[in-house]
Amino acid sequence: MLSVTALIYTPIAALLIGAIAGLLAGKYLEGRKLWLLPGLLSLVGLATIIRLAAIPEGGEEAAFFPLVMLTGAILPGLFTVILGTLGGRAMAGRPTL
Repeated sequence: MLSVTALIYTPIAALLIGAIAGLLAGKYLEGRKLWLLPGLLSLVGLATIIRLAAIPEGGEEAAFFPLVMLTGAILPGLFTVILGTLGGRAMAGRPTL
């Protein structure tokens, strides 16, 4: 039951956290610092893919957690961070109320 709950709530949490982090990064960071968060998430995703590729044949149980983290947390988080960053840049150009 714990695995099913993790499969359901992990992508939702990653989407929310990624969107909020992207909006904040886009609003307050500028230049190269702006792409630090998507770059770090990309590196974590690449490391997870390499970890999945290194699992030997017959190690399906060892591949479960990295696969869930990649498809359920890292990739949705990366996509929402990128979109949130673009939204944050649009908000940074507008005057505050």
